[in-house]
Amino acid sequence: MSGAPGIGGSTPANGGSPAGGSFTGGGAGGSSGSLGASGSATGGAGGTAGSSGQPGSAGSAGSAGSMVGSGGAPANAILSADFELDAVGKQPAGWHNFLAYNTDTTNPQGDIQAIVDATRPHGGKNSLHVKGGTSPAFLTLPLPSGTTKLYVRGYFYMTRQLGQNPGANHETLLGIRKDKDNEIRFGEIKGVIGVNEVPTDNITPKMDLWGKGPVITANKWACIEVAFIGDQAQHEVHAWADGTEVIAVTSGDQWQNGTMPATWLSGKWNEFMIGWQSFSNASNEIWIDDLVLATSRVNCQ
Repeated sequence: MSGAPGIGGSTPANGGSPAGGSFTGGGAGGSSGSLGASGSATGGAGGTAGSSGQPGSAGSAGSAGSMVGSGGAPANAILSADFELDAVGKQPAGWHNFLAYNTDTTNPQGDIQAIVDATRPHGGKNSLHVKGGTSPAFLTLPLPSGTTKLYVRGYFYMTRQLGQNPGANHETLLGIRKDKDNEIRFGEIKGVIGVNEVPTDNITPKMDLWGKGPVITANKWACIEVAFIGDQAQHEVHAWADGTEVIAVTSGDQWQNGTMPATWLSGKWNEFMIGWQSFSNASNEIWIDDLVLATSRVNCQ
């Protein structure tokens, strides 16, 4: 596993070339990349420096690089992205897309997109700008082999609120997945902040909370954190908005359509996904900034 890109880049720690961010090299015999803007990187034991803006040569897995910058990424960060050095109007470097049920297709296309722009940054000058509705509008990122725990922290500005939307169906904001038919989706379930599992299509919370519960308000920046915890006997998902927990899935009997097995996150650790899809025909325009993926909680800054 490679380490985290620097605060100026948005490249995953999977061997891709960072857009000005830092990249940490592999373990013994590997090499470390150069420093990214406002970030620092450390490689595995015995590594040698890579050239500016480029990763060093691959090696065996080492520890994740240390990271200091405005994004607040911890030492175990898999990714830290503020999109500052990515090209406006383009998909950020190092990511794949899943748009309109196609992988690595034209982005933007029609009324869906997941591209960098400079219209509404949380910090700096750029952010990721997503437009979506019924068709999926996601960026995806391969997760390091062996991942069983993932903490996501990002700042989100949405034109549609999450929670307290009676009559709504399923809406996805982010998640993890094996592939498009095997996912854990965090967002909204039946009008309440919740989680959907595919392929069972099981959902939580249960019916008595549908259309109720906490709200993540539209048309303002919110710090959203989501934890996918699959390294213990009972798998869990937690989410927070501006530091307040908005959902905690901690047992199999919390699901509407039958009890889920304890290890319900197993097999879903291939990719991280972020963007928007609605099964309620609900469009949403979202700006995402200061995104961090790590193996421990990042917290809001």
